[in-house]
Order: sequence, then C-alpha cells, then structure tokens
Amino acid sequence: MEQEGQNSLDFEDNPEPLDVAASERKLVTQPYDYSVDQLTSHVEKRKILLMEVPYQREYVWDDAKASRLIESLLLNVPIPVCYFAEDEDGTWEVIDGLQRVQSIVRFLTGGFALRGLSVLTELNGKQFSELSARDQRRVESRTLRFVVITDESHPDIKFDVFERLNTGAVKLAPHELRNCIYRGTFNDALKELAQMENFRKSIGRVKDSRMRDEEMVLRFLALHNNLPGYKPPVTQFLNEHMRRNRKQRPSEEVVTTFDTAMLYIASVFDGTAFRIIQEDGKPSSNVNRALYDAVSLSFAFADKNSIPGKEARIIEAHHELIDDPTFQVLIGRATADRTRMHGRVRKYTEMLTSLGITSSLPVLPDA
Repeated sequence: MEQEGQNSLDFEDNPEPLDVAASERKLVTQPYDYSVDQLTSHVEKRKILLMEVPYQREYVWDDAKASRLIESLLLNVPIPVCYFAEDEDGTWEVIDGLQRVQSIVRFLTGGFALRGLSVLTELNGKQFSELSARDQRRVESRTLRFVVITDESHPDIKFDVFERLNTGAVKLAPHELRNCIYRGTFNDALKELAQMENFRKSIGRVKDSRMRDEEMVLRFLALHNNLPGYKPPVTQFLNEHMRRNRKQRPSEEVVTTFDTAMLYIASVFDGTAFRIIQEDGKPSSNVNRALYDAVSLSFAFADKNSIPGKEARIIEAHHELIDDPTFQVLIGRATADRTRMHGRVRKYTEMLTSLGITSSLPVLPDA
C-alpha cells in the first residue's frame, strides 16, 4: 500500500512568464445574465458542464453553506460573478463559481433541504418542491451574471486566466487545472500510465494527491515527442502537447518506450533515481523533476540491451554526475531554460555512453 506523505514530488509555485507574441495575446469574454431556471436547464441539457473530478470533493460545500446561498437568492442579496470557459464544441465549463452553481442546481433538483438559515428560519427543513409557489418563482427568476471566456481566446492566455481565477482554499496545481481544461482520452491515459507498476517503482512508490505524478508522465511524453523543439515555459509546452493530443491515446510504441525506460530505471536505482543525495547520505524525500528529465529521457533513448551487468557502474557514475557542479546547475536553477533542459539530458546521455551504452538521442541544438 502506498502511503501518501512519506515522500513527495517537488513543486515550484513561481509562475513562469508566458511566451505569447503581443499580437496573439487575445482574450475574448462575453457577459451573460441567466436566470436560475435557465442555469438549471442548461446544466441538465449538458450545455453547461460541472467539472466533477476527484480532487474537487474537498471543496464541496455542505448543505448549511449551500442553504445560505439559497437564502441569499430569496433575499435578493447580490451573488458574485461566475466565470465559464467555452469549449471547442460550444459547451461551457465552470472555472470560478463551481460551488455556487452546484449548490443552486442541487437545490432546484431536490438534492437537499434548507438548514441553518438565519433570516428565513421558517424555511428550514424544506426542499425546493416544498417551498410556496411564490418562493419557488423568486428563486427561479433570480438573475446571475456569467462571464464566458470564449474559444476564440488564445489557449495559453486562457490557461493563465484560469490560474488567476483559481481562488479556492487550496490553490490548484497546474496539472489539476489541466485535468479540468483538457479532459478527454489523453487525460484518461495519463491517469492510467501514472499507475503503471514500473513508473511507481521508479519514483519510489510516492503517491501524490495533487496530480503531480500524472504531470511527470505528461512531462516525459511531451519531451520525448519533441525534445529538440522544447522551449520554455515548461507549463506552456506541456499545455500545448496535452491540448494537441486531447482526443487520442499515446501510441502503443510510446507507452512501451515509457514503461520500458521506467522498468530499467527502477531495476537499477530502486526508487532513488530522481532524488538528490543529501549531506547525510540519504536520498531526498522530494523527487527532483529536472533530474527526472535527464534520467528518464536518457534511459528512453538508450540501448537497453547494453545495460544488464553495468548496474553498479551506472549507479556510481550517476552519483558522480550529481556531485558535478556543472550538472548541479543544470538541475538546480532555472531548470525550465532551454539550454539547461537540453544540457542535462545531453550530459546524462554522455555519461551512459561513456559506460558503453549507446543512445539514439536526437540531435539537440547547441547552446
């Protein structure tokens, strides 16, 4: 059984600057005023999608908090604006205001009875169907302001806006946002690949509740697909790969390459390949994603048949490389930089090559 909290994936909170030309920084928004009745109808018809994904469970309001929102509707108290994103098929996904929308729809569809009301106390214990016809009309006719970020907007600007609107009690990690925005076949495949036995062994069976292990799978797939063409920011690079492949699974060839690389990494390093050795001689509890790039991609392009029998030499050379100050720069500072990304993969591959392990690593641009 994997224990969450024993180890973790490192995670930088500093936002990367977007690489979007000034002429392409397009954000198109459209305001709408919908009645509560229209909102409920659109949700039921799947014109508005509620993002029901596992990580959101901790954010769901209890019935008392939802009841106070309904009381605000009845009292004509202003409700904050809700933000939606228009998908390519014309449907809307809630970006900010999910709990408000869910609470309203739940109440109108008989999901809970009012409780904990402080003003309209006589309504406590009543479901929507039990309200008077007058009160039902008051709720249904209340107007809500929606702002829709249209599909015409530049996708990376949209993602940046989603991050800015991400105001929950626990700020969502980048891949938690991707899990909402780029839902589809590719996203489902990432979840599956993140549970593969060889991958879990390679990262030391760490279990991360913030979807950063799935981001590591995405990181491998995107970089393996186009390492020479990589350019920062890495978040934008990963977004583009996921967006482009949203409706399809990774090829069997790529899945096999990923799984085989993780098999050999796990067999050689026993879960410590992506961890820096601390002064006490023990591996760090954090997975270093820059080191993950270097090791995973180098093993992916390596001739696996020449690895058996060289495990001890690989481990020794691996630690020597990590102790090398020039390599430490490549995995320790400004790791999203293009030169450092290519530099660390090239340097690790050269280390394997020096041990007689040939590589099919593509030609990378010079620094």
